[in-house]
Amino acid sequence: MTDDSEPPTSTQGAPSPDGQAAPEGPHEPSRAEREEETPDAEGGSAADYDPHVSVEQRFGRNYGVAIGVQIAQEIHRLRGDLLNPDWIAQRLATYERPPEERAALTDILSRGNVLVLHGPEGAGRYTAALDALHQKVGTCIRQVRREPGEPFNGAEGLQGKNTGWILDLRDEGDKRHSGIGPALAEDAPHLQDSDSYLAVLISTEAWERAAKGTTDLDHELAYPDSEQVLRAHLERVAPPVEADRWLNAEKITEGIKDLVPAGVVEWAHIIREAERLEEQTEQSFEELVDHVVAAAEDWRTRLLEWHNKHGDSAHRNYLLAASVLEGAPTEMVYEAADALARALGETPAPHTGQQGLGVIALTDAIEADLTEEDTIAFRRPRFAEAIVDYFWADRPHLIKNFTRWTAAQTNDKDLPNKITDQLADRVIGWALDYMHRKRTTKLLREIAEQWAESLPEQACDLLTAAALDPETSRRACTVYLTWARRGDEEVPPRLKVTLAKACERLAAAYPTMMLLRLTELAAHTEKEEVLGTVGQALTVLWDQPKQRQAIQERLKEWAASTQEGRRTAAHHAFVHLAARTTEDGRPVLLTAAREDAHGGWHAARWRGLLDNSVTLQKPLGKALNVWMDAAVAHSDLREPILAILQYAVYQPQTDPVYVADRFLSLHRLLYAWAPVQSSHSSTVQERLRDQLVVVLNRADPAAPMSEPHAPVA
Repeated sequence: MTDDSEPPTSTQGAPSPDGQAAPEGPHEPSRAEREEETPDAEGGSAADYDPHVSVEQRFGRNYGVAIGVQIAQEIHRLRGDLLNPDWIAQRLATYERPPEERAALTDILSRGNVLVLHGPEGAGRYTAALDALHQKVGTCIRQVRREPGEPFNGAEGLQGKNTGWILDLRDEGDKRHSGIGPALAEDAPHLQDSDSYLAVLISTEAWERAAKGTTDLDHELAYPDSEQVLRAHLERVAPPVEADRWLNAEKITEGIKDLVPAGVVEWAHIIREAERLEEQTEQSFEELVDHVVAAAEDWRTRLLEWHNKHGDSAHRNYLLAASVLEGAPTEMVYEAADALARALGETPAPHTGQQGLGVIALTDAIEADLTEEDTIAFRRPRFAEAIVDYFWADRPHLIKNFTRWTAAQTNDKDLPNKITDQLADRVIGWALDYMHRKRTTKLLREIAEQWAESLPEQACDLLTAAALDPETSRRACTVYLTWARRGDEEVPPRLKVTLAKACERLAAAYPTMMLLRLTELAAHTEKEEVLGTVGQALTVLWDQPKQRQAIQERLKEWAASTQEGRRTAAHHAFVHLAARTTEDGRPVLLTAAREDAHGGWHAARWRGLLDNSVTLQKPLGKALNVWMDAAVAHSDLREPILAILQYAVYQPQTDPVYVADRFLSLHRLLYAWAPVQSSHSSTVQERLRDQLVVVLNRADPAAPMSEPHAPVA
């Protein structure tokens, strides 16, 4: 028995970083760009992950877990940190397989330190891997860190003693891993040497192509019994629920009979909500069963009946306002219903004196209760969410206005903080659910653009969650690249600032992918606030010790690309990093990067900037000033900085000719940094400027009495 709360693979639902640069020649709108206007017919859904199970992984329905906490947990997992022991215990609490199967998995790991788990979607491969590894190494378990689209480079890169590793390939059914079976067999000695174990999750179809004679490593999982899954999730999650009475209800057993485990787990969550409501109401058990079945169907039939009965806007707006502000004081809901009417283009009915319907009548009409705390409560599980779902499906032309109104409610100063935070999280969940179902990013942008001004932290949470959620990540990451490549007229700078902050957070999980989006943001804006945020984000990315070498290699690769977009991205990334300093004024790029001054990485990157000095004039000047100021302030940096700039203009070993344009570009920048001052004796800046200019002049092979190899003094 297992649940299907399998976290998405780090590559699941997210785009590959390859092939994302702007194409050469005229730019044609991509599918992602077109889908902003027209929902497409393709999905970005994950192949092996149900949206309604794991509170740590699925943001659409978080069961009370704050979005910020979920984001932190997911990034923690994707970057390869140790999985939280409490989280592992929570996952394994509802996991049960036949003893002989668990023994078989342990036996495979014991023989070769590698276990390949495959099976149908939702069979519980992730939880089975956790259980098998837990038996071998306890809680010292990590997920293999891989960027979307990256191949697995073998177990030699997995460092650590007595560690369990999970390599998640469930959503990668292409031929990228067609030969992974023999490679895994070869990795066994390395794992044995470190007393470590590797569990690989893959689809059955992909494994059939990849095994190549290594089927002794694999085990195929099947679906567990639906009733056993329901019992486990009712009895083994605190507080425990008596499962027998629910399993004795025919409507329940019929409802879950043909469901995959994830669907059964969703029913378990609904039953738990019904159990809590039972304590607050006088409903019979038969009524609770009916409510569970209706909730599993999103209350669509009951809501249709209600709307057919109540055709006036006063009732409908009050119902919708109460669902959005569930738990808020009735007076606020009453006033919010009028504000909603105006937002939807209606004139609300007057409430002067005794005119119009009052709170009691309206609450009765929407089949809700007034609590002793003077709030409105729906005594039905999942009813408030179902009301919003129904509205979105029933009134698509009003979604934009409704979303603006909903997001604006979080700015109400009179709203209790608890309700405000809850509402913001609910709006994010609704937006992601809508984005997944409708396969469009229009609503995502509407909310993010609105919150970017009034609720920047929540806006950042929204964009971050969309990129991490397995059902929306591919679409979100793709459209973020589209936004980054658009000018300030098409994408407001405040939204770009929010996007840059989201990319900064996401860089912990997807450094290469976010590096591209940040550099594209820098390349397509004139606003200092955007550039400053991008620079800060790039610095945070650079500050990850494990990423510095990867960033260097990536920028080197992009700079040499035949695609203009990649080259531009490399230049913008470097120039913004070059302008960042430590607290004592040292360029961050000189604090940790490996450098060969004679034609090294820094010199090559500066050479690219000088070759593009016209388009990068302002940020290039800022970066040059930072480095020259550092050369003045820190004597130990003077020689390497001057050498790097010298070889950026001309490197005899690699440059076929002395490019005069580079010299002239740097010459102008140096004199802008230290202008000629004739009224007094030369300053340190002027002497340093002249020293470099002299060396650059002498480096020209065509110059009289040139000394091309003269060292910098």
